[in-house]
Amino acid sequence: MTARLAPEDLALRTLERQFPTPTGTGVADLVALYDALGPVQTQVPRAAFIFASSRLPGITHETVVEAFDTYALVKGTTLRGTVHSSTPQHHAWASAVTAVWLDKALGKGLDLDQVAPEDVRAQARAYATDEWRDRDELVQHVAEWVAAHESEGHGTVADPHARNLLRGSPWLVRRPPDRRWHTRTDTLYRSSAALTGIDSADLTLDVARRELVRVHLRAFGPATRRDIAWWLADKLRPVDAALAELGDEVVRYDGPEGRTYLDLADAPDGSGYTGGLRLLPEFDQVMLGYEGTGAERGRFTALDNQRRIFNRVNGTTTPVVLDGTRLVAQWRIVPRGTRIDVEIDPLPGERAPSEDAVAEALPAVEAVLATKVADVRTVTG
Repeated sequence: MTARLAPEDLALRTLERQFPTPTGTGVADLVALYDALGPVQTQVPRAAFIFASSRLPGITHETVVEAFDTYALVKGTTLRGTVHSSTPQHHAWASAVTAVWLDKALGKGLDLDQVAPEDVRAQARAYATDEWRDRDELVQHVAEWVAAHESEGHGTVADPHARNLLRGSPWLVRRPPDRRWHTRTDTLYRSSAALTGIDSADLTLDVARRELVRVHLRAFGPATRRDIAWWLADKLRPVDAALAELGDEVVRYDGPEGRTYLDLADAPDGSGYTGGLRLLPEFDQVMLGYEGTGAERGRFTALDNQRRIFNRVNGTTTPVVLDGTRLVAQWRIVPRGTRIDVEIDPLPGERAPSEDAVAEALPAVEAVLATKVADVRTVTG
């Protein structure tokens, strides 16, 4: 008989893996966390830092910077065409899967006629192999190559969308011009293979997809097949093929409203989750493992609150407060000279977190952002 999971079972099982008991706060511990939880969406630079502090309280700003500076972690455009930080191996797998549809987007966006999208990507990789390249120089170099090889009227790089397509190659990694990883825009680009020694182009798509399906279930399960496909920006048929390849590694559960959930056979059952209050970043993992329009987005707060957290106009999210098993509030950092204030905005229908509990979580934020909190206040609206 297939086991049946209630909504609270789903939440606990996910949260136990998303918030494992910390074993340390060094670079190796941070890399192990990323290895367990997979690529982390970080187009807001500080999100990588708050992600670290929410899972490894006490980790310092310098430790996270060191992980990126030594390329133990890398940052690039991968899953769903968005910026993710990840281990080099996960970046390679994500690049292989993402390249399929990004190349289609590139061909359409530049109206390519004579050259193939993969040849355009190859030019970007070659130009950024031996040294870091400024993003505008990279775009100009590749645009000139395309213009020299394309039919008249085709291959035009004349708008921001086309420029983003050129520098958004999944075969590249990116970084800011200095060590201020948590505040600066990434303006330098480099071939990921040149830095990590892992060439995504040598990976087979089926292997990369299978490994990422395993990563997804290990980080977000139990999940539906549609959740996996959304996270990968992939079709259901290849996701089903990858699940079939995993064989007995995957188990199935009945869940709410007749939905079928998938998980790894050796995944935790949720009994080890310790709860507590945590300050989570923009685009936190607990919000992004599930289909964008699906019921699973309501696993940790009402769907109406998810729509409040996600700004569909500019594609951003707000930082959120997790208290126990619920997302109960949004929070924001307000600069105050050399220090910061923290504002808490409770979500409708959720119990507002106590300021004392928030205050207990703030030292982790202070350590990872190398700052001090001057004031904490609860606001509405």
